[in-house]
Amino acid sequence: MPDIIIIGGGPGGSAAATRAAQLGAQVTVIERAHLGGNCVNNNCIPLTSLLASVELYRRIGHAGDMGIQVGPASLNVPGMIARKDRIVQELREGIAGLLPTFGIEIVQGQAMLVDAKTVEVDGQRLQATRAIILATGAQWAPLPPGVEDVLRPDEAVKLDLLPDRLLIWGGGASDIEFATLYAALGSQVTLAVDGPYPLPLEDYEIGQRLQSILQNQGIQVMSDVHVKSATRTGGGLDVTLSGLKGETIVVVDKLLWAGRVPATDGLGLEQAGVKLDDGAVIVDDRMQTNVPGVYALGDLTGGRLYSSLATAGGLVAAENAMGRNRRLDQRAVPRYAFSIPEVATVGLTEDEATDKGYDIEVANIAYGTNTRAMGLGEVEGGIKFVADRKLGKVLGVHIVGHRATELIAEATLGIQLEAIAEDFAWAVRIHPTLSESMVEAGRAILGQALYVPKF
Repeated sequence: MPDIIIIGGGPGGSAAATRAAQLGAQVTVIERAHLGGNCVNNNCIPLTSLLASVELYRRIGHAGDMGIQVGPASLNVPGMIARKDRIVQELREGIAGLLPTFGIEIVQGQAMLVDAKTVEVDGQRLQATRAIILATGAQWAPLPPGVEDVLRPDEAVKLDLLPDRLLIWGGGASDIEFATLYAALGSQVTLAVDGPYPLPLEDYEIGQRLQSILQNQGIQVMSDVHVKSATRTGGGLDVTLSGLKGETIVVVDKLLWAGRVPATDGLGLEQAGVKLDDGAVIVDDRMQTNVPGVYALGDLTGGRLYSSLATAGGLVAAENAMGRNRRLDQRAVPRYAFSIPEVATVGLTEDEATDKGYDIEVANIAYGTNTRAMGLGEVEGGIKFVADRKLGKVLGVHIVGHRATELIAEATLGIQLEAIAEDFAWAVRIHPTLSESMVEAGRAILGQALYVPKF
């Protein structure tokens, strides 16, 4: 009889299982599809693998600028697909081989919660002596009325069909990533954003800079619109967009929509007494539901749908299920998009900081002032710091540029540790590196920037 039963073998479930096993628990993981969840199988990993091919292709296109002579390059789509599939399969097999080394049992099947200690899997019941952890992630949202024939991300990453005209509905990270991918593959891409700019929840300067980058890649960006209807006709898919200026009909071959909702179907939450809010499981910062001994994490609990956040939630749930007292600190959760170049942010936007009553100081450092960026030929983008003027506390960091998703790590740790601008300003970095611009941003907050002209 297991101590802990975990429903869902994605990033959060796997992390919870491993941590609980490290603390001495007998753990059973129940997965209905493939280990690795949506991230490994349908989104993050396959999509970023394909984008890595696109990024290399683009860099080869600039080989002449680097003093390298090459012949004409082209994208080999079947080769990209084969590489992506190998990576996904390797990760699936890796997880399946790793978990048993911790003594974790893997059960294949559809699980349903019976009560706080009992799970039914395909007609058989399992009981946990300590806790049940729910980590089922998200599922595709039902299509809105009037919308038909939608391409979902799990289909889009297969690249079975490259539409001549593609409309992507949404302005989130995966929407931008798919727009970048399909535009590079030759599709005429339109991005319909329900907001003033792509990534509408992020800092306005990030959104505006990103919109310019996407447009330079041949992507048409339509702001402040939403899809009212989509109907298949003889000439294609007629999509009606409603916005501030009225309605517009766009005729495309495919409509891609990445809408997701918490995966609660068939989980038995109601009969077990687990409370929901707008379809998401309600948890506290210990990942505890209203039912003692039942924990939930990741996309199942709503909010921002990041596998990294699910992993952190899995670790917190496991520790608390094993009698410890761990809380999930969401003050410093990095947000990101694997566009080309990348976007990464953490903490408060400029507007959020102002709304919270901070007297703020803002610093912007262009990638073009960084010697490493110049050497790499990657000068597009910039770094923005938002800090409290009085105390110098760093409130938010926002980056568009080459390897932004790596640079954001030190900002994330800085905000988690409540660093001030002076901590960044007096840090020593290797020269030349992109990270030197983080130091320069700290100096700029203090009025001590070395590479920003003084006017």
